Amino acid sequence: MKRLRLLPIALVPAVVLGLAACSGSGSGDASASPSASSSASATPISACPKPGSASKSIEVSGAFGGKEAPTVRFDKGISAKTPQASTVVQGDGAALKDGEFAQVSYAVYQAKDASKLGAVGFDQGNPQVLSVGGTGFGALLACTKVGDRVAAVGASSALGFTTSGDIVVVADVLAKTPTKATGTPQEQNPALPTVRDKADGEPEITIPAGETAPAKTEVEVLKQGDGDTVADGDSVLVQYKGVTLDGGKEFDSSWSKGAPTTFTVSEGSLIKGFVTGLVGQKIGSQVLIVTTAEDAYGSNPPEGSNIPKDASLVFVVDLLAKG
Repeated sequence: MKRLRLLPIALVPAVVLGLAACSGSGSGDASASPSASSSASATPISACPKPGSASKSIEVSGAFGGKEAPTVRFDKGISAKTPQASTVVQGDGAALKDGEFAQVSYAVYQAKDASKLGAVGFDQGNPQVLSVGGTGFGALLACTKVGDRVAAVGASSALGFTTSGDIVVVADVLAKTPTKATGTPQEQNPALPTVRDKADGEPEITIPAGETAPAKTEVEVLKQGDGDTVADGDSVLVQYKGVTLDGGKEFDSSWSKGAPTTFTVSEGSLIKGFVTGLVGQKIGSQVLIVTTAEDAYGSNPPEGSNIPKDASLVFVVDLLAKG
């Protein structure tokens, strides 16, 4: 029996929400992903890195937000004792703030020899959803606007990456990612659990009196989004809440944990009912899923989950972004 297993974010725990660096979505060396930790000793930046002679010397050309990585030129051996960052293209979108999330494409180069370590969003795959603020690359993002292209140089760990030595990073800040579903509300089926959102978007789930377990997993779109369609095997950024159908007791929630999370929509990672509910849905949607016990955990619920054996489960999932 497959279990609802959220993807670990071990590669990039402080900055990234894991949408592209895993599972071959980017190109090149996956160790060139933003992270909280590195073997290097430099302290991650916690404030806006200023432009300097090194960052200003980085030449970048090519379409902003394109599928192909921009052409990046700089002198081999470029370095900055304290990280520097220059805005190559000025965006006209919203300024990013601590605690928000942004979709970013970026390419990373070894400063000593100008070799390309990897790219995410460029060349192949999708942009990565990164958290804004904190230290490292998140601190740099907190100084940007949507539409900015930034060139940065400095110690890998200071910029929040897992590779070593000084690196050059060129990043396109493509969009701000919402923290709740933005789709158009739909009429709800009164025979299914009722969902009402709090002001911050967290769903409140009410189970109808006398509700019985469904004969098959039921799926209802509560808000219809107009973004990309979720396919089997896709990684998605979501907010979600799960309760038992019998009694409506919450057993898991990204809202309770304080931030969206990511997982891969496949039966190798998630229970069948979750996959059934999300494949074919569009980003921006809010989806209600009422699973049968067989499509959930059956007689083997995870230890410590507070899910009874043979329980039907109710999930409300906000689809925020696809990676």
